[in-house]
Amino acid sequence: MKHPFKKTLVLAMCALSLVEISCSSDDGPGEPAVGNAPPIELDCDLFLEDLILTDNPDAPIDYIISCHAVVKGKLTIEPGVVIHFAKDARLRFHEPSSIHAVGTADKPIVMTGTESNPGWWEGILFLSRDNTNIMEYVDISYSGGQTYNGHGHASVVVYSDGALTMNNSTISHSEETAFEARGNSARVNIENNTFSNNGQPLIMNVFNAHKVSATNDFSDNTLDRVFLISDSGAIGEAVTWQNINVPYRAMGVLSVGTNGSITIQPGVELEMAPGSGFKSIDGGLKIVGTEALPIIIRGQFSGPGSWRGIFMNSLHPINEIGFAQISDAGENPDADEGAVELWYNAKLFIHDTDFKDLGACAVYGKLQAGQSENPNYSSSNLSFTNTACTVLFEQ
Repeated sequence: MKHPFKKTLVLAMCALSLVEISCSSDDGPGEPAVGNAPPIELDCDLFLEDLILTDNPDAPIDYIISCHAVVKGKLTIEPGVVIHFAKDARLRFHEPSSIHAVGTADKPIVMTGTESNPGWWEGILFLSRDNTNIMEYVDISYSGGQTYNGHGHASVVVYSDGALTMNNSTISHSEETAFEARGNSARVNIENNTFSNNGQPLIMNVFNAHKVSATNDFSDNTLDRVFLISDSGAIGEAVTWQNINVPYRAMGVLSVGTNGSITIQPGVELEMAPGSGFKSIDGGLKIVGTEALPIIIRGQFSGPGSWRGIFMNSLHPINEIGFAQISDAGENPDADEGAVELWYNAKLFIHDTDFKDLGACAVYGKLQAGQSENPNYSSSNLSFTNTACTVLFEQ
């Protein structure tokens, strides 16, 4: 068996030999000058075992990757390393691989293309489930040419139940999406990152929406939206959606189940795609802004019936909507009878909320036989503009 550091030693010796050549007093006119050492081109086979990439201070570019690299060992990238990727090159982390790419504020790790064209290189895919996977102080640019399992182009993809922590990093000039984690089992943490000059910054499964930290900057992209994808299952834990600096766009029905709850911070703006909505079955929903920072829930497209609405069948104690602006709901008035719809005896305190441009009632509720009101519903200070009806409870 090969020693795990053998390839690191080979690369380090190559780098040292370049330094020795550039510093020699016998350098000829055709040899590199100090500070202009050529990069090392990495063979794809190197990534099948543990590998450490080190910074050569005499090389403006430390390494070039020109292949479809399948990573199966531990890849360690040290501070200051600069890697250029050739056209359509990529890194794909398969089991049992891992990554430890930790730069510093003064010596970030740079991963970019040999040409400054969005989508020039494919990007980085994580199939690895190693919880130690980390990228910190890493600048990634001009990638996103990859597609995987029929999804769109993205620079960094955490697939299925892959894992990655990314902090203090930058993803820019992606062909389409900067960062994508569609799987509801993906384990991701992203804090203090900058996503700029991409098609769009982030696609995240709704199960990880609470991992989208307000410390990230998602501005200055073609479409400044953080997409929340819901495909199956219901949230079963207490989570909080943070007030990030761009709107979320909900895609699909966002479900909350037993033992689950969603608290939405003041100032959050939710843009609801057609067919999307909230559905709480025995879960909790707390959508409470402030007078200065209302929560805005509106359609992707303006006008009555752009999205479904908020359905609640729950006695959860946190159920509350307040200091909110809800518009454009009531996509199918026969099924979605209220922008906020309450099943029998569902609990809700709603207050200081403006309803506008609805294809259905603002609040609609079901009553059991013999009931004249829902004993678990209360409201105050609601306003209505262009709604099919205001508040209606019926048997």
